[in-house]
Amino acid sequence: MNKFDNTSKHEKDSEKNAKSNCTKQTKILELDLDYLERGGGTLTVTGAPSVEPSPDNLDLVKVVLLGAPAVGKTSIIQQFVWSDFSEEYVPTDRKHTFYPSVIINEHLYEVKITDVPVIPYFPINSYYEWAHYRFYGLRNATAYILVFDLSNVETFQYIRTLRDQMVESRDMRNVPVLVVGNKQDLLCSNTPSAVTGLQQLAMAESACGDSREKRRNIVNLVRKHWKCGYVECSAKYNWRVIAVFKELMEMIDALEWSGGGRSAEPPPDSAAGGSGGTHENRCVVA
Repeated sequence: MNKFDNTSKHEKDSEKNAKSNCTKQTKILELDLDYLERGGGTLTVTGAPSVEPSPDNLDLVKVVLLGAPAVGKTSIIQQFVWSDFSEEYVPTDRKHTFYPSVIINEHLYEVKITDVPVIPYFPINSYYEWAHYRFYGLRNATAYILVFDLSNVETFQYIRTLRDQMVESRDMRNVPVLVVGNKQDLLCSNTPSAVTGLQQLAMAESACGDSREKRRNIVNLVRKHWKCGYVECSAKYNWRVIAVFKELMEMIDALEWSGGGRSAEPPPDSAAGGSGGTHENRCVVA
């Protein structure tokens, strides 16, 4: 009889400890989510898909960065959020999210920036997104930043193909797209060092001339034909990284306050004859 009582007591203690551990884990998760809601960091679950931690009641501006491998997407985000740059290249192998708060034109925006692994194609519908890019949030993004390497213009073809697929597969009206040329610090620095003097100077001038011509063609295509914003930057030296997100947020802000966004009220300075509300770089797909 005593043995039975001891066994029952042991089982009750085990059940009590299990409930206590479960309660502790729940509290820890709740604290992490509170931290995320304030934009303090990211929640990573090892060995499992990353479940969206943001509450539905937050009106987030969802920004997704896309581009070919090694063009500096992650470096741009880390410079913007943390003012940090790593010389070591580590390919992005899973989704990472960042939650900064941004003020533009006296308007506060809670932004969700998503960094995803390189995708071979943009999902043509929700089924393909669920099957291959679950939890990436590609098709419901508020805006896109398409990044290419200025020192390797071939990487522009990747985002050109992605952009064409995006236009064909989802309604891109009122969806800002910003094209970013990164690694501006590497322009004209890839000239071979085996030659010297006038030969090296001539090769450098020729390489820079070809690069400038290709860049000029890209800028014309993006701004005149795509009607999208365009910014060049260097994530390594934090040059114009702020300008990248300032340009994007101005495009988003113009849409939000043009009557179809979160409020139909005009910006505070519009009635006083301010900037007039014209945004030439707003991305509109006709």
